[in-house]
Amino acid sequence: MKRTKFITLTVGMFFALSSFGNTSEDPLKIVQKSILEDPLMEQVSRMAHHTVSTGLNAGDGYGEVWIRDFNTFIQVAMDVMPDQQVQECLNTFFHFQGEGGDIVDGYMDIRKANLNDPEGYRYRLSETCPQYAAHKNTVETDHETSLVQAVYQYVKKSQNTAYLQTVINGKTVEQRMDEALQYLMNEKFNKQYGLITGATTADWGDVQPEHPWGVAIDDNTHYTIDIYDNAMLVLAIDNFKEIAVNKAYGEKWESVKKQLITNIRKHLWDSQRQKFIPHIYLNGSPFPETFDENQVYYHGGTAVAILAGLLTKEEIAHANQRMLENVEKAHAQTIGLTMYPTYPTGSFQNVGMHPYGYQNGGDWTWFGARMIWGLTENGFIKEAYEELKPMLERVVKNNGFNEWYTPAGEPKGSGTFRGEAGVLCRAIEGLRKWAENYQSVSVEEAQGGMVLFTFGQSNSANHGVGKYQPEHQVYNYFEGRLYPSSDPLIGATGYGASVWNRLADKLIDEKITTKVTLVPIGVGGVEIAAWAKGGYLYDKLTQTIAQLKEQGLIPDYILWHQGETDNIKNTSKEEYIRQFETIREAFRSQGIESPIGIAIASYHPECIDSEDGNDSQIREAQQTLCKKYSDLFIGPDTDKLNKALHRPDGVHFSHIGLDAHADGWVKAIKKVR
Repeated sequence: MKRTKFITLTVGMFFALSSFGNTSEDPLKIVQKSILEDPLMEQVSRMAHHTVSTGLNAGDGYGEVWIRDFNTFIQVAMDVMPDQQVQECLNTFFHFQGEGGDIVDGYMDIRKANLNDPEGYRYRLSETCPQYAAHKNTVETDHETSLVQAVYQYVKKSQNTAYLQTVINGKTVEQRMDEALQYLMNEKFNKQYGLITGATTADWGDVQPEHPWGVAIDDNTHYTIDIYDNAMLVLAIDNFKEIAVNKAYGEKWESVKKQLITNIRKHLWDSQRQKFIPHIYLNGSPFPETFDENQVYYHGGTAVAILAGLLTKEEIAHANQRMLENVEKAHAQTIGLTMYPTYPTGSFQNVGMHPYGYQNGGDWTWFGARMIWGLTENGFIKEAYEELKPMLERVVKNNGFNEWYTPAGEPKGSGTFRGEAGVLCRAIEGLRKWAENYQSVSVEEAQGGMVLFTFGQSNSANHGVGKYQPEHQVYNYFEGRLYPSSDPLIGATGYGASVWNRLADKLIDEKITTKVTLVPIGVGGVEIAAWAKGGYLYDKLTQTIAQLKEQGLIPDYILWHQGETDNIKNTSKEEYIRQFETIREAFRSQGIESPIGIAIASYHPECIDSEDGNDSQIREAQQTLCKKYSDLFIGPDTDKLNKALHRPDGVHFSHIGLDAHADGWVKAIKKVR
């Protein structure tokens, strides 16, 4: 067993070395790299699609299909369900539309509905949809707007504008959307304030405080105006105007939207406190006069207001900061926290609405992720990504999606909650879309230049010191797209410096090529077996090769730098050769005959007491491979770069080491041209 000893530098020397090299960088490039490489986003997206594929009801605690839930996962449903099933869900809500245009809250199998329970929902039946029974939570005013938004998402994603002319009970979908919005103006519009009304709830909630259940307006209801309902209406009008075939609808609703925006800013926005007031009461408040309700900050309604375009960039930044502060004060996990502070104990007759319970301060990804949408759409990318991560981590930790969480992160309410799955998918897709397109250039830009495929372990990735910005035309290829290259490279692990941008500039300086495209997939700390056939990185290797080939990007040179971990693991010469032969075959089996350069690399400070940190077995294997196969060539001998000025931490290269490493590759490539 090789003894362990480490080469160290003084802290001062390490930071001196760190300061060299071109460190100018765009901070958004780091965020872009993080998003594009984030396995958590892909994992949660897969989980979400599976969850939505199992049904359209809100979750395992609900028998109904709710429109305000379906509105938040319809796009995922379109990915995993037949088009007819998605259309039928939308159509069902129109089948139950009231004569005045109102939309039901949800529907369920009529055989499971207790139609005669005097304490339960008041069900609505339809002659044209007899298999279902529907009902309406009259406390909330977002059913009509949710359906309009859901149809908008369907039409935009499917491009099926003909759906708007589908006739349901004698009226087209487009007509019914107009009638749904008109219902709000006819039945919910308050002329004094120029805004729509509803019952008192906690922000976007659907439980009023005056009843133990609290889902139906009654004689005890206190009518109010709030930001959530009105922001949802502004958003729905925008959506309807965009897709309506009959342009008269656009003209009609544009003036309504402008009025709403003006009145929201006038009556609901508290410019002094930089927040929305919770409620404008029309017939008194249900809460004690001693309670200052305007100290309560509504997270969900604010998020929807941002999506509706009601806040400036400065106000959005302030809102996000306020939410983060509230999360800290509440000892919560995410900005899904519905509000802070909460309504006091006893404010709601519904026993579930205690402080930090359910909609009274519970942590709901269902709305927190909508804030992520708003941040992304308004250019707050770094904030959006950082604030999304704890929501994703929570899903993986709990192995599924849940309705809400306590501040401590305990899952509550319905499991298999499709609303959480849907909003997270949209948040993920929004960030990915930004990352994929940020500074992206056409893949055709790579034509006529040199393509370098690079892989191995950390010294083939981004673990060096002294980040480098190329001076010439250098591109970074990642998963089918091309970006201007800089350290750290997208596709390889680490957030430090790499040898490859330096090499690209040197090749151009030497007039060997006019531009370079880098295809970096190196992974820190791996042994050769990880890349070999049967290893966990083999699929990544073969898939990258296949994608390059499909796009007509054939590497001019394939550059391999690896061996340090196999030194530690005492891999034999024969085993190293056998493993690398399967790597070589991964290229050759797909018709890629490009020369492969193998760096002579084995040095690791953990093995300093054996051969001065080198491994003759690994070195001989690398040299033997290049003698055995005419399509392989010897790259730089980086084992010679083993001094403190080359490796600040004893393993990874400083800017001096990276320059020397790059020079070695230039010499090697010149020899085989």
